[in-house]
Amino acid sequence: MPGVPSTVPRTRTDLHDWIETHWFPLLLGGAIALLVAGTGYQFLDHPWYVSDDSALFQHGGWYITQGGTPYVDFWDLKPPLIYAVTTPLAFLSGGNMAVLHVLSVLVAAAAIVAGVTLVGVLNYRLTENGVASVAAGWTLFVVTTLFTYPWAGIRPKYMALCFGALALLLAVEDRFLASGAAAAVTAGFWHLGAPLALLVAAMSYVDGGRPGLQRALAGGTLVTALVLAPFALTGNLVPLFVEVVLTPIYGAGEYSLAARLLEPIYEIGWGIAAFPLGIYGWFLASDGDWSQYWWVAVGGIAYQILFFVEMAGAIDAVMAVPFAALGVGAVVAETRTPSRRVLLLALVVCLVASSLHWNEGARTPVRDELTDLQESLGTVEYGPLADRPPGVPSMQTIYWEQRRPATCHYRMDKKQRAFVYATGGTLQEPTCGHWPFDEPPLPWLVDAVTPW
Repeated sequence: MPGVPSTVPRTRTDLHDWIETHWFPLLLGGAIALLVAGTGYQFLDHPWYVSDDSALFQHGGWYITQGGTPYVDFWDLKPPLIYAVTTPLAFLSGGNMAVLHVLSVLVAAAAIVAGVTLVGVLNYRLTENGVASVAAGWTLFVVTTLFTYPWAGIRPKYMALCFGALALLLAVEDRFLASGAAAAVTAGFWHLGAPLALLVAAMSYVDGGRPGLQRALAGGTLVTALVLAPFALTGNLVPLFVEVVLTPIYGAGEYSLAARLLEPIYEIGWGIAAFPLGIYGWFLASDGDWSQYWWVAVGGIAYQILFFVEMAGAIDAVMAVPFAALGVGAVVAETRTPSRRVLLLALVVCLVASSLHWNEGARTPVRDELTDLQESLGTVEYGPLADRPPGVPSMQTIYWEQRRPATCHYRMDKKQRAFVYATGGTLQEPTCGHWPFDEPPLPWLVDAVTPW
């Protein structure tokens, strides 16, 4: 066609070749564009909204700059590294909570973009196929909260995605010390980062033998020591243990199996198809030889089980979806013709778009029917809960007004209330983290972990 530059792809094969040449900027640029569009739209539609969880993390960072102590002056069941992010952000904000919120949103979006890009790069290390790597990275966006919810503030799971993908990439590149450190950082943001740390240790042993395992363990131990040191030096290891380790155990919810089976479809939508497609990709890429993809399958199966058990929202799939994405990337890479690879990439885009409509569309009749069916089958129950005291302000009020509540319990989530009820505590105590049992911590822990 006259006047059309020769660089413009005219066929699917031409488009494939163009993507193959420019896969990294396309992967990165697409992720940035989607985060900017999703975050910007939501921010303009609901200006200055901050979710309850994000308000806790961001307010906690500000509280620490005012002399507050995490797990003592305010209750939280998440591991402590999120406050290693929000506390410096609070310093940078100069105490302005609006600036702190904007900085937190920017960091959240950057962490997601980095995580998506790292998954794409990891796929390229496995397949050496650019189209497949773009498909793998973009597959993460079937979890639409990754680009429609960062506007509400920072969350540890965004950081866990970023550092978890980095840990896997470093392990594949045989950088065992750094991969162990990154895996420990992942666990320091979210409990479900711990299985990934075990997976990285196994990868290090398989690829590097005992020296590789030792280096990975050294990296993880160093990070763990650095994270725990401030609590040990200030005598606050017990509050950390009580809230981060014990509370999730006592606060486990109960649910019906039928309702749970519907939950992934309800939370993700049509994009859930990426998970069975990813599983197919693990087997397709291995072709009977699991030497390269064994860890993808092991991690994917483990995290899909954990997602099923622990699921409280689509964002809880954030550690499972990268493994499914690598399987999708494998399917694309193993497809014989360039034109079909492009079609599979288009399918990924369609899955993302369909999940977006499923969760954000004005009319979603199928989702509405599924909601009614789920409610008829029962919702998650946490058992007896401590009564919520009257007059407790919302997290938004506490955040924006920079309040320092008289009680350390002000998030008031159900797991927290279940733990307080089970251990005979009160939601009106001024400080948290007290040992709830008659037996001292060390003997109690020894009895708990020993079978004799």
